Amino acid sequence: MLSSRLTLILRIIAGVLAGLLVVFVAAGTYLYKLSETLPEISVSADAIKTPRTSVVYASDGTELATWHGEQDRTIVPYEDIPRSLIDAVVAIEDERFYAHNGVDLEAVARALRVNAEAGTYAQGGSTITQQVVKLLFTDGKRTLTRKIREALLAFQLEAKTDKRDVLEIYLNLVYFGDGAYGVESAAQHYFDRPASALTLSESATLAAIIRSPGRYSPIENPDAVRERRNLVLTKMRELGFITAESERLARAEDLAIAPPSDVPEFAPYFVEYVKQTLIDELGSEAVFQGGLRVYTTLNPSMQRAAEAAAATLGNEGDPSVALVCIDHRTGDILAMVGGRDFATDQFNLATQGRRQPGSAFKPFVLVAALENGIKPTDVFSAAPYSVAVKDGTWNVQNYENTITSGSLSLSAATNWSVNAVFARLIMQIGPDKVVETAKAMGITSPLEPNPAIALGGLTTGVSPMEMASAYGTIANSGVHVVPSAVIEVTDDVGATVLDPERTSQQAIPEVVAQTASLMLHDVVQTGTGQAAKLATWTAGKTGTTQEYRDAWFVGYSGDLVAAVWVGHPEGQVPMTNVRGIRVTGGSFPAAIWKLFMEPALVAARPVRPAPSVESTPSGDTVTVRVCADTLLLANPRCPNVVEMDLDPASAPVMTCGVH
Repeated sequence: MLSSRLTLILRIIAGVLAGLLVVFVAAGTYLYKLSETLPEISVSADAIKTPRTSVVYASDGTELATWHGEQDRTIVPYEDIPRSLIDAVVAIEDERFYAHNGVDLEAVARALRVNAEAGTYAQGGSTITQQVVKLLFTDGKRTLTRKIREALLAFQLEAKTDKRDVLEIYLNLVYFGDGAYGVESAAQHYFDRPASALTLSESATLAAIIRSPGRYSPIENPDAVRERRNLVLTKMRELGFITAESERLARAEDLAIAPPSDVPEFAPYFVEYVKQTLIDELGSEAVFQGGLRVYTTLNPSMQRAAEAAAATLGNEGDPSVALVCIDHRTGDILAMVGGRDFATDQFNLATQGRRQPGSAFKPFVLVAALENGIKPTDVFSAAPYSVAVKDGTWNVQNYENTITSGSLSLSAATNWSVNAVFARLIMQIGPDKVVETAKAMGITSPLEPNPAIALGGLTTGVSPMEMASAYGTIANSGVHVVPSAVIEVTDDVGATVLDPERTSQQAIPEVVAQTASLMLHDVVQTGTGQAAKLATWTAGKTGTTQEYRDAWFVGYSGDLVAAVWVGHPEGQVPMTNVRGIRVTGGSFPAAIWKLFMEPALVAARPVRPAPSVESTPSGDTVTVRVCADTLLLANPRCPNVVEMDLDPASAPVMTCGVH
């Protein structure tokens, strides 16, 4: 019995050993054959690939920009690279650089473990030497053969070259984002100084960019790169490269990024938006070296109209303007103003600026209510409202508390943006439903299901791009089309490189979208948005936040939907005296929107007829006398009275009690 069991064990061991031998022989044969295909190692500036110019075009074929036909690169010797930058790059990219022979087996094992735990590719194990090999000698594709070739070449490179030479070529090769290749060009580009003069904080910032130049762009994502810079400094201190005091002082430094020297002459915020989009899609090497032909959606006539309209607030001390216009049928981004001066501030207020929308968020509550069977003619109390919520008591006052009692139809409450009605409305349908509806319509920023969102009280705010996209869902009969700035990308011989898929979905029922459109049309015709009224059919909504810190108008006419935001980008600054007025959504934003849309519609397709649907209020009107101060039915004491032709469903049902 014992003998037979021992025999079985020995046979199993022999089989395992034989199997391992076969594997080792096969692996050895594979590696030998692969090694015969390896190129001759030579690290020098001559090995850097010759790039090809990428060209960006507007929708009419005019040239918008070119992206570095020649790499923005200056080769510098190792002696001119500051020790702080060398240490920063080693600390964050390859902390065992001085201990391994080209391949860090510990890092590979760690990466395998992390990736297995994450269930996806979360961490790489490449050394600086392998990255040099990848940049010079391989095609960059993520395949097993490529990774093995990299490892073999890395061993070979370190056998022929010392660590100092590897670092020199790496720091002259690596991409730092925004067209800057190598440490010297990066130092000049971001800090307007030679690499030899970089501070510790600036060195850590450049090292932070390498992992993902798009994600950690000092221009596009200053908060992200600052956080990673601090991680670099911590790693440097842990490895003994710097002291704790040096780390503390470097962390305290602000990111002082130099203004760009090659600002696009036309639509700079749009061009930069396209660039970052393509870097995310295709990688920086393709964008800056691949000879791309980028065909965009920008309409030059509309862009000029947008810039002219935004210049309405161009005086010193004026708030800034952001504007986005989209064709809501196709998702094409037709015009974009992201700030006053791209040369001094590259932060794109149109796509990156997230601010409180105020009452401009009410249409999402309105749509959710209509989806839940509430009608425009349903009546709600308009009196100030208090209700217990998760965090205490929610107290809601109307705009400057002008309405203190009475009732309004939902249509009238939308017309005059009555807070108390929308507060009651969201408590009836539930904030979860409003969040679900807003996301389906195109809001991509995080939304908390808090009742305060009914009045635009959001956790992180929203961007003009999101608001234009989401309102476009209403304009497009309930179909949401994801915005896009790129029609097609080809290489310089015409082969397609990128053909972006236009995704769309029926986000809300068509009848709901049409009903909401008619109600938002009344807002422009007789409500808070009258300053945006056009000769053609128009719909939209104003938004003003507490203390007049943000002001919005978002609206649509024909196939165009546009969002306008006015505010101070540097912080929550009250706009209580801008050219003698308090800035509300119905003032400068609505006027700028109109100033843009009038020429934009001329440059677009013929305007479509107004939407109609059997379930919406009738087109019959009644003439009513309205108090101009409160927009309620006038009484004999009201000093300013106007006559309005209104739809009966949106006419006020209560009399002014202020005068």
